[in-house]
Amino acid sequence: MTEEPEHPEEGQHLPGEHFAETVQEIGPWRVAMLWPLDTVAGAGGPRSIHIEPRDGADSQEVARGITTTILRRVDIAAAAKEVENFAPWAQIARGAVEDLQQRKVEEFRQRLAALPKGVSDEYLAVISDLYVRIVEAGHRAPLQELETWTGTKQATLKGHLRAARQRGFLTKVEGKAGGRLTDKAITTLKGIDVEDAPQP
Repeated sequence: MTEEPEHPEEGQHLPGEHFAETVQEIGPWRVAMLWPLDTVAGAGGPRSIHIEPRDGADSQEVARGITTTILRRVDIAAAAKEVENFAPWAQIARGAVEDLQQRKVEEFRQRLAALPKGVSDEYLAVISDLYVRIVEAGHRAPLQELETWTGTKQATLKGHLRAARQRGFLTKVEGKAGGRLTDKAITTLKGIDVEDAPQP
């Protein structure tokens, strides 16, 4: 395992993210996985997987290329465990990320409180926007994540999302979480003062 790569590829990470790299050697191949430290402890996998011939690999094996057998032998679970148990600096970095996340949550809640009271159009547009972002980010329990950001109980949030769909801010997806913002939601979001607009 290495520390954060010196030259991460363009588009590989977001500003402020911290990474660790795991390496597995499978046959003639070197498999390097890049892990965001703030997602390893929860749901999620590596941000990227890079496979290349390892030093001293048999040229005939390399010539056959990367097969499905090789891909099946990539052990993402073992790599995740390796990152989770990484050196103390990684745990400190992960703690810093969690602290930053908590500050962002508190700031979001303050801005949410500045919106018109009750289940207003502005509130429903913002909640719909946050919900769509959470689902698109791949969170396995979007209502739980929404509760974390808003401080509102999941049962209440279910009602708010139902109201958002009924009032035309969020589309419905049959049988699963998700949906899309409607034109009404986008227009409402544009009308909210930028200083007061919650930014997850």
